[in-house]
Amino acid sequence: MGMLHEKLGLPKGHYYLHLAVLAGLPASLVSDLASELGRSPAQIAEWVTAFPGSAVMSMQAGEVFCRLIEILDALLELYDGDLGAALQWLTAPNVVLSNEVPVELLITEAGTRAVRQAIRAIEYGLPV
Repeated sequence: MGMLHEKLGLPKGHYYLHLAVLAGLPASLVSDLASELGRSPAQIAEWVTAFPGSAVMSMQAGEVFCRLIEILDALLELYDGDLGAALQWLTAPNVVLSNEVPVELLITEAGTRAVRQAIRAIEYGLPV
């Protein structure tokens, strides 16, 4: 598990994370992540489709939140901890992804796989 995963205190291990998502991740994680990224809680809530005002995230929002953390941790590793570079890549249209904004693809598992594939291509120096 990566840096943000640990900083936010998410459960270790996929099974325990699965159980936490089913139970409803605390909505306070949206604010915690916003603080880590220097973004507004409203921006993070929009990215993960979380509804303001609830104590816990819906299962869908929890899944998207976990995907976002996984992708951010991969980008931070790729960019040697440079949060600015990671956020720039995540929030800018990407030609490899048909000019889609990577963060917007995280709402589905298939979109997340496409984002991971683009990150791996960069990691391994493959043509993108």
